[in-house]
Amino acid sequence: MRRRSHLIVTVVALVAVGWSAVTTQPSGSALAADPQAELAKTREKLADAKSAQQSLAATLEQQRSELASLQQRSAQLGSQLDLARAELAAVTAEYERVKSILADVRAQVGEMEKRLEELRGKILALDAELTELAAEIDLRTADLVEREDLLEEHLRSAYERSQTSLLEILLAADSLDEATAQMAYLITVSDQDAILADEIRAIRTELETRRATLKDGRRAIGRARAVARDETKALKIRREELTALEADLAALRAAADVKRAEQEAALNASLAAAGDVEQKIADNERAAQAAAALAAQLQQQASAQAAAIAEAKRRAAEEAARRAATATSSYGFRWPERSYRVTQEWGPTTFQLEPPYTYKGTYYPHFHAGIDFANGCGTKIYSAGAGVVVASGQPLMPWDSGFGVVVDHGGGIQTWYWHMQPSVLVSPGTIVTSNTLIGYEGSTGMSTGCHVHFAVNDHGVWENPRNYLP
Repeated sequence: MRRRSHLIVTVVALVAVGWSAVTTQPSGSALAADPQAELAKTREKLADAKSAQQSLAATLEQQRSELASLQQRSAQLGSQLDLARAELAAVTAEYERVKSILADVRAQVGEMEKRLEELRGKILALDAELTELAAEIDLRTADLVEREDLLEEHLRSAYERSQTSLLEILLAADSLDEATAQMAYLITVSDQDAILADEIRAIRTELETRRATLKDGRRAIGRARAVARDETKALKIRREELTALEADLAALRAAADVKRAEQEAALNASLAAAGDVEQKIADNERAAQAAAALAAQLQQQASAQAAAIAEAKRRAAEEAARRAATATSSYGFRWPERSYRVTQEWGPTTFQLEPPYTYKGTYYPHFHAGIDFANGCGTKIYSAGAGVVVASGQPLMPWDSGFGVVVDHGGGIQTWYWHMQPSVLVSPGTIVTSNTLIGYEGSTGMSTGCHVHFAVNDHGVWENPRNYLP
């Protein structure tokens, strides 16, 4: 009697705690050993999937930017080739300018080849990453199927058990302990199935994230491969065009050499006619040394001109906006005379009056450190670009009595204008732009006639002015 009373009390307690679980949950014979741990792992994988999606999104955004840059550089390369082709076709084609353009094009071709190779490497790396992601999706899909089957089994078992009353379970038990254990187990099964359902939802979300990542990645790889394929074909065509233009350049060089020889012969003839050749050569060499010393001195003083140069560039920007159609170089320079003809090129020469110079490690006994052009005595001379005047008048006296102007453009670049008429219009400290009139074409100093000697000193080196002009 006492045992039966004890049993009734137990039944009532169990009914209060677990009736809903008993009527809805399965026996749970296939439950995972540690559902909480499995759920925690699944949530970690979901976090990893979202992190991988964000990482891939950043990678794809960078790749899109690189592809756009690659296509832009490809278009610029085509424009440069068109420019070189047009220059070569022109009656007034100039060897040094076309040579400079083609050298730039060849450098760009090399850079494009390098960037395409890098792009192919990134495509392969991304492809391997996506292959690994697809394999992970297959594994997690199998995990999902396994857990869904497990939950389905539990639900089916719960339905079957719901057909058995609690009383029948109790009466079928051999002892009170067995009845209590069965009831407690059923309650545990209820909790584990809830965890299992949470895990299934997490895996589904994880798989949705991974599949979206895979889809985006494959689409991006397709685009990248298409761009790489198109640009490889275009680069091959442009390389062939470059080779053909370089062959044409050889013919232009021969013509340029003839023209240079004619110019130098005329200059030497003028020098011989003037007499006292040796003294003029000696004076010119000393003047060249003085010019180099002055250029170095002005470079050291350049920091003091920074504010003035900045103001000059601001004014130049305003003028450029008003005169958008005016041709300027990448340095913002224009030709100092609006109309001109070149009378002597920059570089090594046979003209005896030119002093010696060592350029990029090579010594030349006669070297013309600038470019000469003329349009007639009194032609207006403008500053090539924005800057501040750092020397004017006759700064090379007593070695050279020529009148001239030196403009500092910042960044270590100076422009020199020589043989001007004595009426120089600017003085040190004057802020100038490409529209500032600085003087007039003349024949002062060691000159064979009215012209402008225009030179560019870049960090102490006399460079080819054509590389700085449009």
